[in-house]
Amino acid sequence: MEWIIEDIIKIAIRFGVSILILIVGFWLGNVLKGFLRRRMEKRNVEPTIRNFIIPLLDILFKILVIITSIGVVGLHITSFAAVLGGLAIGVGMAMQGSLSNFAGGILIILFKPFKVGDSIEAIGHSGRVEAISILYTTLVTDDRKVVVLPNATLLNNPVVNGSIKNTRRIVINFSLTYKNDLEKCKRVILTLLEADPGILKNESTVVEVVDYQHSGVLMAVKAFANREEHSEVSNRLKYQLKEVLDAEKIDFSFQTNQLIVASPSGTSEA
Repeated sequence: MEWIIEDIIKIAIRFGVSILILIVGFWLGNVLKGFLRRRMEKRNVEPTIRNFIIPLLDILFKILVIITSIGVVGLHITSFAAVLGGLAIGVGMAMQGSLSNFAGGILIILFKPFKVGDSIEAIGHSGRVEAISILYTTLVTDDRKVVVLPNATLLNNPVVNGSIKNTRRIVINFSLTYKNDLEKCKRVILTLLEADPGILKNESTVVEVVDYQHSGVLMAVKAFANREEHSEVSNRLKYQLKEVLDAEKIDFSFQTNQLIVASPSGTSEA
């Protein structure tokens, strides 16, 4: 009975030390995670890299703590590692999509097609990149909806990044009736663009005929503005364009629909 009691005491001590290692190790991991975050913020490390590396290091540190705790209990690490390796292979085969997302996240961090804070369009969604995690990228749309996109899907599909260049093009389409003087219309619009402080004067400004349609002449105004002011300048021009054309008696045209009805005699009536 004495040796049984001694073994029970030894096992209890080992389990106690193992649990203590887990508690202290996880607490220390949180402290180190906070320290790394503060150091990266102080050194102006990009949020994209911070949000990706810190969780990854946190997971690796916790795995190390767990393995150390298991070793203290007395289990053979080599046997445990072999079992864990077999489980990892099985889980890996079942989670191929997640592994692809993980690899996609690493490639996004390395090649930087976009980063946290950029405005992008991808897979039918558009918004500002809020976070790039190990498996997913989170977007916030203009109406404050959160869209979570898999990294692998983003990497394998076209992504439009509207935050790389400092300037954005404004395109406004409208239609005029055929009786209007197109040269007069062009002069009026160019004067409007020249007077607008948001239009970049060192970039090309175009007023052109796009097409001749049944309902009228399709026109287009194309100009450049700073990226931060793009939406504001575009909306302002749409309002002012209507006002100046109305003031100059330049008429807009509207799309008309024709209804063809077959009469009893077999002829068509519009």
